[in-house]
Amino acid sequence: MRKIYFFIFIFLSTTAFSQNLYLIKGKITDAVSKDPIPFSSVNLKGTSLGKNTDFEGNFQFQLSKISSDSLIISSLGYFPKTIFISKDSLIQVLNIQLKPSEILLQEVKVYAGENPAYKIIRKAVDAKADNNYKKIKGFDYKSYNKIEVDFNKISEKLRERRITQKVNKAIEEIGTLTDDEGNVLLPTFISESISHYYFRNNPRLSKEIIEKTNIKGIGVTDGSLTSQLIGSSFQQYNFYTNQVDVLNKNFASPIADDWKLIYDYYLADSTYFGDNFCYKIDFTPKRKQDLAFAGSIWIDKESSAIAQIDVTITKESNLNFVDRIKIQQELEPFSSVWFPVKNRILVDVSEVTKSSAGMLLKFTNYNEDIVVDNVKDVKFFDNGIEISPDYRENDTKYWQSARPEPFSVKEQMAYSMIDTIRNLPTVKRYTNLALLLSSGYKKIYTGIELGPLVYSGAYNNLEGVRMRLGMRTNFEFSKKWVLQGYLAYGTKDEAWKMGGEVTRIISRKPWTTVNLKYTRDIEQVGLRNEDLGLGAIFSAYLKFGTLMRPFYETENKIQFQREVAKGVFTSFGFRTRSFDPLYDFSYRSKPQLEEASPLITHFNTSEFISEVTLARDELAVINDNERLSFGTVKSPTITLRYILGAKNVFNSDFTYHKIMAKYSHTLNLGYFGKTYYKAEAGAIFGTVPYPLLKSHLGNQSIFIVGNSFNLMNNFEFVSDRYASARYTHDFEGLFFNRFPLVKKLKWRTFTTGKFLVGTLSNNNQLMNPASIETGEKKFSSLGTKPYIELGYGINNIFKVLRIEAIHRLTYVDVPNVKKFGVKFTLELTL
Repeated sequence: MRKIYFFIFIFLSTTAFSQNLYLIKGKITDAVSKDPIPFSSVNLKGTSLGKNTDFEGNFQFQLSKISSDSLIISSLGYFPKTIFISKDSLIQVLNIQLKPSEILLQEVKVYAGENPAYKIIRKAVDAKADNNYKKIKGFDYKSYNKIEVDFNKISEKLRERRITQKVNKAIEEIGTLTDDEGNVLLPTFISESISHYYFRNNPRLSKEIIEKTNIKGIGVTDGSLTSQLIGSSFQQYNFYTNQVDVLNKNFASPIADDWKLIYDYYLADSTYFGDNFCYKIDFTPKRKQDLAFAGSIWIDKESSAIAQIDVTITKESNLNFVDRIKIQQELEPFSSVWFPVKNRILVDVSEVTKSSAGMLLKFTNYNEDIVVDNVKDVKFFDNGIEISPDYRENDTKYWQSARPEPFSVKEQMAYSMIDTIRNLPTVKRYTNLALLLSSGYKKIYTGIELGPLVYSGAYNNLEGVRMRLGMRTNFEFSKKWVLQGYLAYGTKDEAWKMGGEVTRIISRKPWTTVNLKYTRDIEQVGLRNEDLGLGAIFSAYLKFGTLMRPFYETENKIQFQREVAKGVFTSFGFRTRSFDPLYDFSYRSKPQLEEASPLITHFNTSEFISEVTLARDELAVINDNERLSFGTVKSPTITLRYILGAKNVFNSDFTYHKIMAKYSHTLNLGYFGKTYYKAEAGAIFGTVPYPLLKSHLGNQSIFIVGNSFNLMNNFEFVSDRYASARYTHDFEGLFFNRFPLVKKLKWRTFTTGKFLVGTLSNNNQLMNPASIETGEKKFSSLGTKPYIELGYGINNIFKVLRIEAIHRLTYVDVPNVKKFGVKFTLELTL
């Protein structure tokens, strides 16, 4: 009897064990990027059994028996794949790669009544305000971030170049990284970071403290700037907003308020994520060229919140140099909202030319230890990004324990390859050249750099060939002192020009500096850097050709700067300037005497300057010895400046007051594009020569100059009271995307408008006589009507050309002015 019970026990045990005997598991990855494909469908062919992969692309079946001979793998944006499975193997491990494809919705059958997906999307749109995780008072979390950059799609011409052959020879012992089609991948950068991210809603502020970093890159250091840029601050994607910012382009969220105008939807599936029942809805843009996503969204039935989202931007969308962008996000419920806990972003950059290579950029982000409503004080957010003193962490054991998932074999190979490649002499030469071209400076000794390169040479009517040699110190020289200087010489005027600066960094938190400056050089009336704000390249361009109303200027300046609070930057200073004209210039020393007044040809000024800039959500980082601003996220930038001209201080000749206010902002209009607008107003109280008045910037060249009035002549109008407004509205392909033959060109339309009002007091008109040599007035003033010019045009022609047609609507009866003009510029945009 015991033997019978024993055999029965063995039989039952074997039967029970055999019910869990068949194990099928695996991982689904992208054939190009090698990244996992989360949320893809894995179904046993001919059965109702199916699963979705997790965020790492993993799936697993435990079956008592196998009633199918294959698995069907599918994911929106990829070619489906059928994989054979064996009915005899107890354990099967499958690594499956899917190839990207065009994104097409399943066939939608239209019945009486509404599309069932619409009801679900409508509820999600209505519940956006309640489910948006950035509605709560504040939160913080710990974040792990990984960034990988690989060259791919390397052309035959590029492979034949000596540098490529040397790289291949150097890494052949390590192995070869390829995609599913055998294309070689060349790793160039891998970084990891551990950070703590903080958010406050009212006022809306954020801060990230970079705690640890691990960086390997070709031509990239593990310095503080790189460490600040690899955190989660630059990887924020919130699909509860109407527009999602991707590469500074606004893409419509699938639950945007105007969702029905932009997308087609299909109710594809329903499934459980943990205890939450969710609907899966696939969607594609109604027009492929629009700035819109294609993909899938999983919406929680109970809360109508986003549980998961997988979106793709295809090469058909109105973007340049991008084959594909993929964003995958997994969210989990905390408190009353769902937080993104896992994010993965892929950017597949196309080849710029046929002889170049493409690039893969991959970002992975994991958020944990989320704390809700633990709101930090406003002062805590004074610095948007900080790094811990011991942020460099290269200990292997630390990163092995810190990573949410271990490095794959290919990632370990990439690490070794980067180390090998960046130490090649040829690669070092190319990376040094790239750094020179990007920064404009060349290191010549420890702590000393030569440059900027863009100012090294010029040719103009006054100086002939202008040669310039400049140098500066960097953080290797000192982390508290920055020294800069230059010498310039003209072969025609045979005169030396020079300048020097000393900056003392008093504090990095908050950013506080004192600066001393001396220059003796040639300037042009109304064309100083502070007047234009057009950057180094345009400033260097102004030294070429015929100089307009040039003069020698000697400037001495002291300035104190401090960031007094988050987004509030102040400066106070004092300067003296001398004006020694190199053209026909004079002013009346006693304007009330008019023609009887003595004429003076030079003057001196002494000015006390105060300025405050307000940029509430500005994102700025400290790069070694300089502060870099990336602009504001949503808020406007406002600048207020006051200048007091003090007579008889260091031989100054005039007393005057200058007040100026500037306002700039970008307005996102979603489906209708983006508007950039600026406004400026100023007043000058006092009687002064016209070089101290406001010379409104004209433009008589064939090029578009953004800060100028493009159909106004140079020095046509001068004011001592003025107000101006400028706008550019970019339709982002809104119109041309509707035309079948044009939309493939990815042209984009835009409109512009520029408006100016101004006055000039009688005293200032009397002070500035006509030219001694010609008897002509050197400028005029605006009348009671405003100056107006309107423009429209096409940009992104051949991806680099912008053409604008401009109409001048007022002051058109003046001699030698253009009522209409066509101008162009080259610009490289996405």
